[in-house]
Amino acid sequence: MAGAVLARRAIQAFIVLFLLVTTLFFVSRMSGDPVVMLTEGAIDPEDVEALREAYGFNDPIVVQYVRFLGEIAQGDFGDSVRTFQPARDLVIQRIQVSLQLVIPAKILVIAIALPLGSVAAVKRGAIGAFAMIMAVIFQSVPSFFLGVLYIFLFGVTLGWLPVFGTGGFENYILPVATLMGYPLARYTRLMRAQVSETLTQEFVRTARAKGLAETKVIRKHVMRNSLLPIITVMGVDIGTLVGSAIIVEAVFAWPGFGTLVVEAAKTRDYPVIQAAGFTIGLLVLTGSLVADFAYGLIDPRIRRKS
Repeated sequence: MAGAVLARRAIQAFIVLFLLVTTLFFVSRMSGDPVVMLTEGAIDPEDVEALREAYGFNDPIVVQYVRFLGEIAQGDFGDSVRTFQPARDLVIQRIQVSLQLVIPAKILVIAIALPLGSVAAVKRGAIGAFAMIMAVIFQSVPSFFLGVLYIFLFGVTLGWLPVFGTGGFENYILPVATLMGYPLARYTRLMRAQVSETLTQEFVRTARAKGLAETKVIRKHVMRNSLLPIITVMGVDIGTLVGSAIIVEAVFAWPGFGTLVVEAAKTRDYPVIQAAGFTIGLLVLTGSLVADFAYGLIDPRIRRKS
C-alpha cells in the first residue's frame, strides 16, 4: 500500500508542476518584451530583431511553449537575457545564499514556537498572555516594516549591528530575526490552539486517571497529537519562507534569491522568472511530501492506514 500512496503522490506532484510551468510560461509573456526592456532603444531595430530571433521570441507562442516544456524536462530554463548565464545556475547560486537565512530562521522558529505555544496553552497565566500578545504583534506587523524597525533601533540608534549586505555572524542577526517574525507568531498561535484542544480529549483524561505524571502526559500524549497540523504548515512553509525572503533581502540588501527575482521582474527576464517560480513550487511540493511521510512517524495509525 505504501508504494501505491507514493505513486499517487508522485502523479499529483507531476500534475501540479505541469500546471505551474504552464502558468509561469504564459504569465511571464504577458508582461511585455524583455528585449525592448533590456535595450531601452539603445540599439538599432535590426539588432533588436536579431536578439528576439536568437532567443526564439519571434516563433509562434505554441512553438515557444512546446520548446519550453522540452527544455524544462531536461532541466534547462534557458539563458538569462540580462546576464547571458544559464538561468538554472543563477537560481541555484542565489538560493544557496537565501538558505543561509531561511534555514536558521526555520530552526529557531520551531525551537521557540512549539514549546512557547504549549506553555501558553498549559499555563494560562502571565506566561500564556505574554506569548499570545507577542504572537499577535508579530503576526500583524509586515516583514518590511519589522525589518526597517530593526534597522532603525539596532543599527542606527544603538549601532550594535550592521544593517546591509553579507559578512560575519552579526550580519545574519537582523535578517534572520525579521524572517522569523510572522512564522513565529503563526506557529505559536497554532500550537497553543492544538494543545488546548488536545487537553480536552478523553485519552488525556484517561492518562491522568492512570496516575501518569503531568509532564509525561503533556510530552507523550498531548504534544505528539498536537503536532500533525503543525507539520502540514511546516511542510508548505519550506517553499513559502524562501518566497517571503524576497522582501527581507530587499530591505537588508542581501544578495540572495529574492534580490534575483526582483531584478528579473524589473527586466522581464523570462528564463530567470520561470526558473525561480519552478524552484519555489518544487520546494513547496517537496515539503508537502515530507510532511505526509512525517505523519506516519508521529502517528502509527496513519502509517497503518497507508
